[in-house]
Amino acid sequence: MKVEEAGKRLLRSWRINVLLALLVISLLAVMNIIPVNPDKSIGFGNGLDFGMDFAGGIQIQLKLERPLDRNTLDLEKSILLSRLNALGLKDVKVMAWGDQYILVELSKASPSEIKRIENILKKSAKFEQRIDGELVAKGDEIQVNSDPRKSFVSPQGSERGYYWQIGIKLTGDAPARFGKVAYGKFFGRDNPLNRPVDLFIDRPENTTIIMSVSTYEILKEMKGSGQGDPLYAGNTAIEIIENRSRIPVLVYDGNLSSLLMKLDLYRSKGFFRVIIADSKKLVPEKVRGAIEEKGFITERKERGNMSYEDWIRSLTGLKSSLRLNFNTGGRPVYDALITGRAPTYEEAKEEFKMHRIWLGSGNLPARAYIVSKLEVPPSLGEKFLKEAFLIGVFALLTVALIVFLRYKAAVIVLPIIFTGLSEIFLILGFAAIISWELDLAAIAGIITAVGTGVDDQIVITDETLRREKSRRLIPIAERIKRAFFIIFTAAATTIATMLPVFTIQNLKGFAFTTIVGVLIGVLITRPTYAKIIE
Repeated sequence: MKVEEAGKRLLRSWRINVLLALLVISLLAVMNIIPVNPDKSIGFGNGLDFGMDFAGGIQIQLKLERPLDRNTLDLEKSILLSRLNALGLKDVKVMAWGDQYILVELSKASPSEIKRIENILKKSAKFEQRIDGELVAKGDEIQVNSDPRKSFVSPQGSERGYYWQIGIKLTGDAPARFGKVAYGKFFGRDNPLNRPVDLFIDRPENTTIIMSVSTYEILKEMKGSGQGDPLYAGNTAIEIIENRSRIPVLVYDGNLSSLLMKLDLYRSKGFFRVIIADSKKLVPEKVRGAIEEKGFITERKERGNMSYEDWIRSLTGLKSSLRLNFNTGGRPVYDALITGRAPTYEEAKEEFKMHRIWLGSGNLPARAYIVSKLEVPPSLGEKFLKEAFLIGVFALLTVALIVFLRYKAAVIVLPIIFTGLSEIFLILGFAAIISWELDLAAIAGIITAVGTGVDDQIVITDETLRREKSRRLIPIAERIKRAFFIIFTAAATTIATMLPVFTIQNLKGFAFTTIVGVLIGVLITRPTYAKIIE
């Protein structure tokens, strides 16, 4: 009878009712009955967002070409995030590490998405338009034309592939510069002598190209017919590199000392990068090592299986060469086109989309290089999640056993276990509602918060059940009040400790779930447990 009366009193307690209501809401959110994840069906856990540890994904580490100050680094991060978001990717994280490294994380990434991400990250996307090597427009002077008729992918292919174009507006000094530089370069409509307007993306700046004598001789003789050729336009391959791309070429003939002397002359003019455009057999690694000892930044770009045309484009960053089709008369030009072709319609659409993203997001302050890549397959992530769940169950059972051995009374053990489970579901429900991504660190935080909760409940239980002489006349409410003084002090200490941890990117999940768990405990579950014990 006393048990029934106690149960009725508990059900009339507003604290108990608030806890039960919050539990129901949390369960509905975790199961996605409250549609916190509209793209998922109803099911246990479908309302939660899991990080790379559990859902699988990729982490890419980027090294910037030079250290950046905090403001410039924030700009670099925001541009990268803008580009990745423009791809329609979900849950992308872009994090700075030091002053020269950036980490990019994406959960649930498919192989095709990973490839697209790498393509986006590899490019600074510095746009330039040049005519015969003279600059006519650069990135911050080029904007996408809002007229949809100017930008499209042709669904009709030809033997040269599928055509796409993006209409652009020239701003700043570019219109006047374009009109002036292009004047005298137009010789009549569809005339093969019309000069090309070369579009470069990430044209190597402050860079010298080194190649062997044999490769240089081949490129020096390689010349297009000029009859509408989209690349050569009557120039030789070497002229495309040196004149139209404005990248000097040095020939390695076996004389290393002479080569180093020439490089020193170029360095005095600001050239500190070197592209070795040949195999290790023709330009050995010892040559590269000697160049790097001089303080140059080097990379090797040999032709391999590429055609000469694709190789030249790779060396120079040249993307398209659209012929002039009108006479500027020296007057400003405000509208232009960026064009391209791809072997398939799908590839053409992808190129079109990438170029629009690059044009719309701005130039990166510093070029980024991929230095490492970590992929977690979804199957491995599921294994991590299962093991984390088993660890949690084991921890809860262990706590139940120890509490039972301590008090030897199920009437005390069951409320402690119920309160611990309640805290877990309330933390998960809160994470689901605010779409917080759960990773291994967050799960560790949940376990920590629940462990802290059990400690607090033991303090409350001991204070309530103590029966020493000096305390017999002290009311239960007063004993619980004393217990809560200890609990609130411990909670404040824990939260103060976690706040600095929250600033560490890889430990944010741990700090978040620990703080949320502690707050839920001191505001909701601990007072409710105290009411049950009372």
